Amino acid sequence: MSLIDAEIRSIFSEIVKSSELSLSLTKKCVDAFLGKQQPKEVLKEVDKGAMILSFTHNRLRERISKTMARFQPMASDLRTLISLMEISYGLVRLGRYARNIAQTLELFRDVRECDIELVVGPAEITEKMVKLAMKAVEERDIKTAEIVIAMDDKVDGAYETYLRDRVITGEEKLPACAVAITLILRYLERMADHAVQIAEEAIYMVRGVNPL
Repeated sequence: MSLIDAEIRSIFSEIVKSSELSLSLTKKCVDAFLGKQQPKEVLKEVDKGAMILSFTHNRLRERISKTMARFQPMASDLRTLISLMEISYGLVRLGRYARNIAQTLELFRDVRECDIELVVGPAEITEKMVKLAMKAVEERDIKTAEIVIAMDDKVDGAYETYLRDRVITGEEKLPACAVAITLILRYLERMADHAVQIAEEAIYMVRGVNPL
């Protein structure tokens, strides 16, 4: 293994840790929605986690810049380093959206009367998308990346369907639920979009071109 290969592996291992942290923050939010944790406590934990993700990204960005200057990589290695920087930033965004969800739950406090499944399903899909996207990056697997991209429609659909069938029609009778679920589904939709962007970076690393 060359020195630059070892450095890229080390950088990627740090990014994997960030992906695991971002997923744990999302899970905490879902637990709060299910009443398993207090929203106030979850918000504190998610705030801390989001700060760690941001700090880690800044450190990795500096490290990647130094790696580029030191090794002056070409072709595949250069694409990989550029993609890893983009992926790291995407994980920061995931942390921020998790914080947005936690803030929403803290604002509304008691959402036990809301239809919890409307959020749990899309949250599970989003979690799976992030995991598969990271797997696609690690294995340089275009097929897995394309699966992630295709899954995005499910999360988009959950958000659009809730707005169309429950909010606009007035079927959602509880105003607090209408606002809270709409916001949370919107944040999950944005998180799924970032999972897609990570998957697209996996494709870029292999093909050298961004997917359309």
